[in-house]
Amino acid sequence: MAFLDETQKEALRAQIHDAESGTSAEIVTVIAQQSDDYRYIPLLWAALAALSIPGWYFLYLTLTTGGWTYQDESVLALSALYPIQVLVFLGLASLFFYSPLRFWLIPKSVKLHRARRHAHEQFFLQNLHLTKGNTGVLIFVSVAEHYVEIIVDKGIADVVDNRVWNQCVNDFISHMRSGNIATGFSNTVEHCKQVLHEHFPAEHGRPDELPNHLIEI
Repeated sequence: MAFLDETQKEALRAQIHDAESGTSAEIVTVIAQQSDDYRYIPLLWAALAALSIPGWYFLYLTLTTGGWTYQDESVLALSALYPIQVLVFLGLASLFFYSPLRFWLIPKSVKLHRARRHAHEQFFLQNLHLTKGNTGVLIFVSVAEHYVEIIVDKGIADVVDNRVWNQCVNDFISHMRSGNIATGFSNTVEHCKQVLHEHFPAEHGRPDELPNHLIEI
């Protein structure tokens, strides 16, 4: 799925080129549909629901008979729970896995952890740690998680407080929630340009070490 059209991508590429023309830093932009397939989450919820069926059955017996019962008909009913559990598991697993409901079942902390891990993986996969002077900047977006992170290499982190990027990240997230991802990228690159030109100026920049185009994964 393309989140930016070709015109927007070209505008972003030109903006990154312009930003890098006055600094010794490198800027790379990466966007992902989501940071994990979270396959185990639907199965986990379906399993928990299926495993809870005996508990609900015994609660029913307690309320209707006044306590635990081991009469023959109750034992037979209990033995019939297994196929019911299997059907519940298969039905819920299919429902959760193949519907938009799946993503809502994932705890926020899990989504943030996966997105953050993905961002840091991309920092290394895109070779930002190999730039001359350790001045690489990654602008990472994971759409499904509404996650944005700006990761800078050691050369920049030693000079610029990480809090400088926080407002920019929050601004990007607000644009993403309203469907304006292109605006989020544009504002963020402009912010990076201002910071990098101030702290890492270079009259003619330097030859591009890394791609300026938006990387979609």
